[in-house]
Amino acid sequence: MKRKFKTLSCLIISASAIILFTVASTSAADAYEQSGNTAQGYVIFTENNIKTEDMRKKSELDKEELSEYLEKFPNLSGIEDALISAQDDYSVNAILILAIVRLESGNGGSRLAKSKNNLGGLVSSGRTVTVYKTFDTKSDCVTYMAQLLSENYLTEGGKYYNGYTLNDIAKSYSTSSKTWSDLVTSLIYEIQTEISTL
Repeated sequence: MKRKFKTLSCLIISASAIILFTVASTSAADAYEQSGNTAQGYVIFTENNIKTEDMRKKSELDKEELSEYLEKFPNLSGIEDALISAQDDYSVNAILILAIVRLESGNGGSRLAKSKNNLGGLVSSGRTVTVYKTFDTKSDCVTYMAQLLSENYLTEGGKYYNGYTLNDIAKSYSTSSKTWSDLVTSLIYEIQTEISTL
Protein backbone atom coordinates (compact mmCIF):
# COMPACT_ATOMS: atom_id res chain seq x y z
CA MET A 1 0.00 0.00 0.00
CA LYS A 2 2.85 2.40 0.88
CA ARG A 3 4.59 1.67 -2.44
CA LYS A 4 1.37 2.40 -4.41
CA PHE A 5 0.93 5.66 -2.48
CA LYS A 6 4.57 6.66 -3.19
CA THR A 7 4.15 5.92 -6.91
CA LEU A 8 0.91 7.91 -7.02
CA SER A 9 2.56 10.83 -5.21
CA CYS A 10 5.45 10.84 -7.71
CA LEU A 11 3.02 10.84 -10.62
CA ILE A 12 1.07 13.79 -9.15
CA ILE A 13 4.27 15.77 -8.52
CA SER A 14 5.50 15.03 -12.07
CA ALA A 15 2.18 16.11 -13.56
CA SER A 16 2.26 19.32 -11.50
CA ALA A 17 5.79 20.08 -12.68
CA ILE A 18 4.74 19.60 -16.31
CA ILE A 19 1.76 21.91 -15.85
CA LEU A 20 3.93 24.57 -14.18
CA PHE A 21 6.54 24.33 -16.93
CA THR A 22 3.87 24.64 -19.62
CA VAL A 23 2.37 27.73 -17.98
CA ALA A 24 5.80 29.34 -17.50
CA SER A 25 6.74 28.86 -21.14
CA THR A 26 3.49 30.29 -22.55
CA SER A 27 4.02 32.90 -25.25
CA ALA A 28 2.14 36.19 -25.56
CA ALA A 29 -0.01 34.60 -28.28
CA ASP A 30 -1.03 31.69 -26.05
CA ALA A 31 -1.58 33.90 -23.02
CA TYR A 32 -3.69 36.31 -25.04
CA GLU A 33 -5.88 33.51 -26.39
CA GLN A 34 -6.25 31.97 -22.94
CA SER A 35 -7.34 35.32 -21.51
CA GLY A 36 -10.36 35.26 -23.82
CA ASN A 37 -9.42 38.52 -25.55
CA THR A 38 -9.40 37.14 -29.09
CA ALA A 39 -12.90 38.49 -29.84
CA GLN A 40 -11.69 42.05 -29.25
CA GLY A 41 -8.26 41.32 -30.69
CA TYR A 42 -8.08 44.18 -33.22
CA VAL A 43 -7.06 47.80 -32.86
CA ILE A 44 -7.02 50.92 -35.00
CA PHE A 45 -4.46 53.30 -33.56
CA THR A 46 -5.32 56.93 -32.91
CA GLU A 47 -3.17 59.72 -31.48
CA ASN A 48 -4.82 59.14 -28.10
CA ASN A 49 -4.60 55.37 -27.72
CA ILE A 50 -1.17 54.34 -29.05
CA LYS A 51 0.64 54.43 -25.70
CA THR A 52 -2.16 52.74 -23.77
CA GLU A 53 -3.39 50.00 -26.14
CA ASP A 54 -2.51 46.35 -25.65
CA MET A 55 0.24 45.69 -28.21
CA ARG A 56 -0.86 42.06 -28.51
CA LYS A 57 -3.93 43.23 -30.43
CA LYS A 58 -3.79 42.82 -34.20
CA SER A 59 -3.96 45.50 -36.85
CA GLU A 60 -6.46 44.84 -39.59
CA LEU A 61 -3.82 44.89 -42.32
CA ASP A 62 -3.36 42.70 -45.33
CA LYS A 63 -0.38 41.96 -47.53
CA GLU A 64 -1.58 44.20 -50.37
CA GLU A 65 -1.90 47.24 -48.11
CA LEU A 66 1.52 46.64 -46.63
CA SER A 67 3.07 46.10 -50.07
CA GLU A 68 1.62 49.36 -51.34
CA TYR A 69 2.74 51.23 -48.22
CA LEU A 70 6.27 49.79 -48.34
CA GLU A 71 6.77 51.01 -51.90
CA LYS A 72 7.85 54.24 -50.17
CA PHE A 73 10.66 52.32 -48.46
CA PRO A 74 12.34 50.11 -51.08
CA ASN A 75 14.88 48.80 -48.55
CA LEU A 76 12.00 47.26 -46.57
CA SER A 77 10.04 45.73 -49.42
CA GLY A 78 9.51 42.00 -49.10
CA ILE A 79 8.79 41.92 -45.35
CA GLU A 80 4.99 42.06 -45.76
CA ASP A 81 4.38 38.33 -45.29
CA ALA A 82 6.69 38.24 -42.28
CA LEU A 83 4.81 41.14 -40.63
CA ILE A 84 1.42 39.46 -41.11
CA SER A 85 2.74 36.05 -40.00
CA ALA A 86 4.50 37.55 -36.98
CA GLN A 87 1.27 39.21 -35.89
CA ASP A 88 -0.69 35.97 -36.31
CA ASP A 89 1.92 33.64 -34.82
CA TYR A 90 3.23 35.75 -31.94
CA SER A 91 0.38 38.20 -31.15
CA VAL A 92 2.57 41.26 -31.60
CA ASN A 93 0.92 44.11 -33.50
CA ALA A 94 2.30 44.35 -37.07
CA ILE A 95 2.27 48.17 -37.08
CA LEU A 96 4.28 48.19 -33.84
CA ILE A 97 6.89 45.88 -35.39
CA LEU A 98 7.02 47.98 -38.57
CA ALA A 99 7.40 51.19 -36.54
CA ILE A 100 10.31 49.71 -34.57
CA VAL A 101 11.88 48.43 -37.80
CA ARG A 102 11.57 51.84 -39.46
CA LEU A 103 13.08 53.60 -36.44
CA GLU A 104 15.92 51.19 -35.71
CA SER A 105 16.95 50.61 -39.33
CA GLY A 106 16.48 54.11 -40.72
CA ASN A 107 13.73 52.78 -43.02
CA GLY A 108 15.98 49.89 -43.99
CA GLY A 109 18.87 52.11 -45.01
CA SER A 110 21.21 51.56 -42.07
CA ARG A 111 24.54 49.76 -42.44
CA LEU A 112 23.27 46.90 -40.25
CA ALA A 113 20.10 46.53 -42.30
CA LYS A 114 22.05 46.36 -45.54
CA SER A 115 25.00 44.20 -44.45
CA LYS A 116 23.36 41.92 -41.87
CA ASN A 117 19.60 42.13 -42.62
CA ASN A 118 19.38 43.39 -39.03
CA LEU A 119 16.39 45.76 -38.94
CA GLY A 120 16.25 46.15 -35.17
CA GLY A 121 19.80 46.90 -34.06
CA LEU A 122 19.69 43.50 -32.39
CA VAL A 123 22.79 42.32 -30.55
CA SER A 124 23.96 38.86 -29.60
CA SER A 125 23.61 38.35 -25.86
CA GLY A 126 26.28 37.13 -23.52
CA ARG A 127 29.15 39.00 -25.18
CA THR A 128 31.56 41.41 -23.54
CA VAL A 129 31.72 43.46 -26.74
CA THR A 130 28.74 44.48 -28.86
CA VAL A 131 28.21 42.01 -31.67
CA TYR A 132 25.22 42.60 -33.92
CA LYS A 133 23.10 39.67 -35.05
CA THR A 134 23.13 38.62 -38.69
CA PHE A 135 20.00 37.27 -40.40
CA ASP A 136 19.70 35.40 -43.69
CA THR A 137 16.84 37.68 -44.77
CA LYS A 138 15.06 40.79 -43.53
CA SER A 139 11.96 38.64 -43.03
CA ASP A 140 13.92 36.37 -40.68
CA CYS A 141 14.77 39.44 -38.62
CA VAL A 142 11.10 40.48 -38.43
CA THR A 143 10.14 37.01 -37.22
CA TYR A 144 12.92 37.04 -34.63
CA MET A 145 11.84 40.48 -33.38
CA ALA A 146 8.23 39.34 -33.02
CA GLN A 147 9.28 36.26 -31.06
CA LEU A 148 11.59 38.35 -28.86
CA LEU A 149 8.86 40.91 -28.11
CA SER A 150 6.29 38.18 -27.52
CA GLU A 151 8.32 36.02 -25.16
CA ASN A 152 10.37 38.63 -23.31
CA TYR A 153 8.25 41.80 -23.29
CA LEU A 154 4.59 40.79 -23.76
CA THR A 155 4.33 37.62 -21.71
CA GLU A 156 3.83 37.77 -17.97
CA GLY A 157 6.99 36.42 -16.37
CA GLY A 158 9.07 37.29 -19.45
CA LYS A 159 12.57 38.65 -18.89
CA TYR A 160 11.56 42.27 -19.65
CA TYR A 161 7.82 42.12 -18.96
CA ASN A 162 6.31 45.31 -17.53
CA GLY A 163 2.84 45.12 -19.10
CA TYR A 164 1.24 45.14 -22.53
CA THR A 165 1.43 48.77 -23.68
CA LEU A 166 4.06 50.61 -25.70
CA ASN A 167 5.14 52.49 -22.57
CA ASP A 168 5.56 49.15 -20.77
CA ILE A 169 7.73 47.79 -23.59
CA ALA A 170 9.80 51.00 -23.72
CA LYS A 171 10.83 50.71 -20.05
CA SER A 172 13.21 47.88 -20.88
CA TYR A 173 13.59 48.13 -24.66
CA SER A 174 15.59 51.34 -24.72
CA THR A 175 17.94 53.15 -22.36
CA SER A 176 16.14 56.39 -23.32
CA SER A 177 12.65 54.93 -22.98
CA LYS A 178 10.69 58.21 -23.16
CA THR A 179 12.40 59.37 -26.36
CA TRP A 180 12.17 55.90 -27.92
CA SER A 181 8.49 55.60 -26.97
CA ASP A 182 7.71 59.04 -28.44
CA LEU A 183 9.48 58.20 -31.72
CA VAL A 184 7.73 54.83 -32.04
CA THR A 185 4.39 56.48 -31.17
CA SER A 186 4.88 59.00 -33.94
CA LEU A 187 5.73 56.27 -36.46
CA ILE A 188 2.77 54.08 -35.43
CA TYR A 189 0.42 57.02 -35.94
CA GLU A 190 2.02 57.86 -39.29
CA ILE A 191 1.81 54.25 -40.52
CA GLN A 192 -1.80 53.79 -39.36
CA THR A 193 -2.90 57.09 -40.90
CA GLU A 194 -1.14 56.56 -44.22
CA ILE A 195 -2.32 52.95 -44.63
CA SER A 196 -5.89 54.02 -43.80
CA THR A 197 -5.83 56.47 -46.71
CA LEU A 198 -4.52 53.99 -49.31
